[in-house]
This record gives sequence, C-alpha cells and structure tokens, in this order.
Amino acid sequence: MYDEWGITSDDNQKLAKERCWLITEGFGSFLTVVSRSEEFKSSLEQIYRAYQDVGYQLGLKDGYAYSAQGLGRKETPLYNSNAKKRLSKLDKEFGGNTPALLEKILERPLMSIDELKALLTPAGPSSPKSLSGDDSQ
Repeated sequence: MYDEWGITSDDNQKLAKERCWLITEGFGSFLTVVSRSEEFKSSLEQIYRAYQDVGYQLGLKDGYAYSAQGLGRKETPLYNSNAKKRLSKLDKEFGGNTPALLEKILERPLMSIDELKALLTPAGPSSPKSLSGDDSQ
C-alpha cells in the first residue's frame, strides 16, 4: 500500500510497536519525569506556599477585623494584602509553563523512539522500571 514511499511491512510493524510503546508507557513516563523534575516541584511548592499565605492573610484580616470593631483601624504588621495577587500570578505562570522536557521533545519532533526513550528514562534509584522494553533488568 505504501510501496511508493518505500515503506515495507517491517516498517509498519516497527511503527505499530513504537505507537504501542508511546500509548502504554511513553505518556506515563513523560508525566513521571516531569512530575519529578525540580522545576515542577519548585512551582508546586511556590503555589502551595502562596495558598497557605492567602489562608494566613485571610485569618489575620478576619481576626483583625473582629478585634478592631469599634476600636478604629490599626495596621496589622504581618498582614500582606498582596497575597492573593501573588497566588494568582503564580497560578497563571504555572498553567502557562511548558515543561523543559516537552521543550526538548518539541525541538526535535522527528527524533527516533530510542532517543525519546532515553529522554524519558529518569536516572537514579527512584527511577521507574526500564523503559527499554527489556524486562530482564
């Protein structure tokens, strides 16, 4: 069927195996590598801290408003009126960021499946099982 492009049935089998790997393992491996990356963990940590700060600031504001009723307004030293703005900014940045791993993949969309597997295989003792398809390891 694809003889005019020089594609053989062996090529079709290889493409089918590579597609199967992408669907069954590749996407999950991508998510694993991204979620373990320092850039992702750092972004989540910043958002988590910003949410904590917003909650803390709301508590200060509510507590201050309750205690200041009828006493006139005084400045609360730890109150940060910019906490919600900071959280909103971090949330927007997080949603708009492209993971570095995806950037590498997008730079070379025609890389071989072996090169992609190498990118998706995190190093270290906490790494998921080999992505090479070789279960003997």
